[in-house]
Amino acid sequence: MVLLELFFSSCKHKTEFQNIPEVKYSTDIAPIISSNCTFSGCHGSASTESFDLLSYEHVIAAGIKSGKPNTSKLYQSLKSYNTEKMMPKKPYNYLTEKQIQLIYLWIGQGAKNN
Repeated sequence: MVLLELFFSSCKHKTEFQNIPEVKYSTDIAPIISSNCTFSGCHGSASTESFDLLSYEHVIAAGIKSGKPNTSKLYQSLKSYNTEKMMPKKPYNYLTEKQIQLIYLWIGQGAKNN
């Protein structure tokens, strides 16, 4: 994770996703989503929100643009400066910068189901 800190503290250049260790959906991303986004009344079932985030397929369908994290709805909702749009909504805590960075890298690396 030191690599992530160095990567994100460096100058803002085009990200070279292939030079960073692969982020895995099953072990890195799915736990973040399941512990922060799938509460009752949030994205935990199709009946409680406009979409759920209970599977890889549903996460991808929620506006992931493979290889383009800055234009992916999931990343935008986590990094929004508009508190009305920022996820998760209060009273839940926002994701940590480290969690958001992992999601950014995962999307940038192709948002693979690995």
